Amino acid sequence: MDINIFLLCYNEQILLPHTVAHYKHWLPSCNITIYDNESTDDSVTIAKKLGCNVISWSSNNQIDNFINRDVKNNCWKSIEKGWIIMADMDEWICVTEQQLIEEQNTGTSILQIIGADMIGESNTLDLSDINLHEICKYVHNGWENKSLCFLREKITEMNYTVGAHNDYPVGEIKISEKYYVNKHMDWLGLPFSINKQKSRYMRASYMRKNNLSYHYMNEEEQIKKKYFNKLNNCEILG
Repeated sequence: MDINIFLLCYNEQILLPHTVAHYKHWLPSCNITIYDNESTDDSVTIAKKLGCNVISWSSNNQIDNFINRDVKNNCWKSIEKGWIIMADMDEWICVTEQQLIEEQNTGTSILQIIGADMIGESNTLDLSDINLHEICKYVHNGWENKSLCFLREKITEMNYTVGAHNDYPVGEIKISEKYYVNKHMDWLGLPFSINKQKSRYMRASYMRKNNLSYHYMNEEEQIKKKYFNKLNNCEILG
């Protein structure tokens, strides 16, 4: 079946191969396109070695969620049919090809998704001491309840807002009755989380001027507190 996955990327050499592996396991027929925001690490090289298409875009070396929003709303429009997944690199939608066939047969055009912050316990920056695909601890994250998977021939516009937390789709709208999990692979270990939060904070000054992206943190103690709060209050994903 036709399944096209579009993943936004900036310096994701650690997470990228795991994200690609996730989608190739769950959706073996998928085509993956990486929209790379001028990464300075090995993300592009890794993506190409893994057989992904790579398309470059620019936000002038800063987080610009307005440009990000426009990319998400338009990058898939050359596709004429089949399922589209439009996600960030740390968003792992858990749906099988058989489930997509069943949803399509019942007339579904957009999957209903519930977000879960997956909590890993890596002690390394590169996550080499854990298996990301076996993480089962999570904390519910309503901000990740996103419409990230939709049927192209039924949907002409998604009209994502900044962050894709809300959308106003156009077309034949039928939301799935079943919920599918979006594993938000963000808090995978303390060193990884500290580095990710600080890096994003440094690049988000423009967004803070627009009263956005205040969730990124720069103080290690603040990041540690949030990480251990999630770890101490997590549930087990069945």
